[in-house]
Amino acid sequence: MATSNQRHVVQHPQGGWAVKKPHAERASSRHQTQAEAQTRAKEILSHDGGGETVTHRRDGSIRQSDTVYPAEVDWSLLSPQGHVLFYIALCPDSTTKDIARAIGHTERQIWSIIQNLRSGGMLRLRKQGRRHHYSIDLDAPLLHPTIAGLTLRPVVEPLVKQGRREAPDICEEIKAPSQLPDPD
Repeated sequence: MATSNQRHVVQHPQGGWAVKKPHAERASSRHQTQAEAQTRAKEILSHDGGGETVTHRRDGSIRQSDTVYPAEVDWSLLSPQGHVLFYIALCPDSTTKDIARAIGHTERQIWSIIQNLRSGGMLRLRKQGRRHHYSIDLDAPLLHPTIAGLTLRPVVEPLVKQGRREAPDICEEIKAPSQLPDPD
């Protein structure tokens, strides 16, 4: 497979094995064993959008070639707590079932997050029968030391306004059909 993104695993002149770009004079890294060098070459390519590792024998001939796929990005700008806060700000008076469905967590996970947020003073609770409904306190302080002194308002309010503008029915779309009022 010819690709522009390659790393070659070659014998290093001073012993061990090196990872190099094609036609590079210097090695990216140097390792005791060929297996360690192969692992490092694959890590580099995985984080660089994928490509091909080419492993050479001691005589320089190609021993094997492996395709490396890009690493999957599994992160989010917001923590689960941030997702819950944002959803409640966007859809005030939400139940744990609504929040869990929207965020993709279990109701038990949401309950735990909500208890944490309530203890931090960020959520208000209103009970209606057996159901708990939550709303956000935009004037609650952010608790992390790097953002001490800020409240939720300047962080959350602009995002909520944009969310409501771009998807005005988002709260109703997420609720289960049995929770929606019957159309007359």
